[in-house]
Amino acid sequence: MPIIIDCIQGTEEWQKARNGLITASLFEMVMAEKKQGQKTSRYHSVMMKLAGERMTGKTVEEGTTLSQRRGTELEPSARQLYGKLTQTEPECIGFVLADDRRKGFSPDAFVGKNGLLEIKTKKPEILIPHFAQKNFPEEHKAQCQGGLWISQREWVDLMLYWPDMPPLIKRAYRDEAYISKLEVEIHRFNEALEKMVQHIKCFETGFSIRTDRALREREGKKLKTKRLLRGKTSVKRGRKGSCAALIGEKIL
Repeated sequence: MPIIIDCIQGTEEWQKARNGLITASLFEMVMAEKKQGQKTSRYHSVMMKLAGERMTGKTVEEGTTLSQRRGTELEPSARQLYGKLTQTEPECIGFVLADDRRKGFSPDAFVGKNGLLEIKTKKPEILIPHFAQKNFPEEHKAQCQGGLWISQREWVDLMLYWPDMPPLIKRAYRDEAYISKLEVEIHRFNEALEKMVQHIKCFETGFSIRTDRALREREGKKLKTKRLLRGKTSVKRGRKGSCAALIGEKIL
């Protein structure tokens, strides 16, 4: 069962809940590949960012873009409008942690027992072309299907919104074939992320190992030097003793 964390999105508690985790908003990046089948540079930069969060336990603050700030400001009015149009009461949720605690999702709302709401604010010139498209927007598929996967819900309504423009709501149901592919790629990402973290930790441990080894070698050299000095002293003493005996014999 998914774990619901009661918090307000954007707060310190919310940041702490998602620290070091791959979240649904990044799933599209995980699924993206170059023509040669290689992962993008962003794939690796995000992995390094999350590795840093896991190592430090802190999220590095990043500046928000204009579109992100606009989305945050318009989201409440869009959610309220959705409730009126669908005659439902969307429930605000802070963060949903997957049952394996290795990924998460920040939904815009839960709808009823089996639904999700995902809101995207789009300027009119970007929104208008979507009215002519029958299919679910491909650029939001990974996030929406990822949300259904993590929250274990059945359907998601994607609401494309801009003030004073007709809202566009597109529904998608669970795509099990796609979710299976998503699961493989997210697992692969998490495995690589964990290896990266362990590799960094080895550098820290390796330094202490090298330091301990150097100290042991230094102590060993000191002991060898002491033994050599003792040996030389014994030889000198032995030689002196022999000479005295010979002199004694001659005197006698």
